[in-house]
Amino acid sequence: DGQTPLADLSQRAGIYAYFFVHGCKFLRQGGRFGFIVSNSWLDVDYGKGLQEFFLKHFNILAILESKVERWFTDADINTCIVILEKAAGEGLHRERDEHLVRFGQLRQPLRDLIPPDRDRPTARLSALDGLIRRILSQEDYGEDDALRVLPKRQGDLWSEGYDEDHGQYVGSKWGKYLRAPE
Repeated sequence: DGQTPLADLSQRAGIYAYFFVHGCKFLRQGGRFGFIVSNSWLDVDYGKGLQEFFLKHFNILAILESKVERWFTDADINTCIVILEKAAGEGLHRERDEHLVRFGQLRQPLRDLIPPDRDRPTARLSALDGLIRRILSQEDYGEDDALRVLPKRQGDLWSEGYDEDHGQYVGSKWGKYLRAPE
């Protein structure tokens, strides 16, 4: 149809990458969505297209991994939760550059952080809301027995992965913000 694609995804990218791109088309500005996906895109060359797409089209709210559990016990992949908010316009913007991406490592099982209390759904929603607020309010590095959060400016992520000599985004290893020591 002659339109420029929203993302330049590698043929090696998992099918989940296409769900992000397709889902973006249905979000209004400020709309949010999240997926639990393979975490491989964080640290491999074929993840650069997805990183660039996120940096250009979204405020990346949070990328979360669990240190203590697999979320899909039958699947032989490690996963992460990616939560995005569609930003105004395409491309790079000063406001988006200042946005803080929260890289979070859960140090307790989700069922302990968000109890599966079927008899009291409001308590479950309250616990979920509290966890979300805790992650998104973290302005500086912080950790405790339940959670570790490292905020990183979105503009810094862009600069880290941008190759000035070739004038293109070449990607970076984002997994270090989830797993590396302080």
